[in-house]
Amino acid sequence: MSAPTDIPARTAERLATPVREIMRPGVITIAEDSALVYAKRAMVRHGVHAVLVVGSDTARPLGWVTDHGLLRWLEHDMQAIAARHAITEPPRHIDPDVSAAIALETLASMPAVTHLVVGEPGRPPQGVLAPMDFVDLVTRP
Repeated sequence: MSAPTDIPARTAERLATPVREIMRPGVITIAEDSALVYAKRAMVRHGVHAVLVVGSDTARPLGWVTDHGLLRWLEHDMQAIAARHAITEPPRHIDPDVSAAIALETLASMPAVTHLVVGEPGRPPQGVLAPMDFVDLVTRP
């Protein structure tokens, strides 16, 4: 079954929403030299699928540790592994003023990327977008 070529008007209207209105404000971060077990704990406690690893001195985003990426570390001592070693995807930024349609196209065009950092590179992130945020936007009543 292929995807429909015509986007319903309601969906198109919703996808015109600026990213800043659909992003999850703030980003769960962890310093690059923190033990990986803290990344795992942050995901579980906050109910998220990824945490952003940031430079210890710079706070610059280095990449994401994802729940799927943690699978390869299950048989290791996560207390002894720095979070930077478990980064599975680079940080990709999206401007908060662009439309959800552009953000969705950006995310869909990069199969190895599961999260978008909302904000300018080199500045503190304003929020994050994940696939479920687009599903929520399009399917909410």
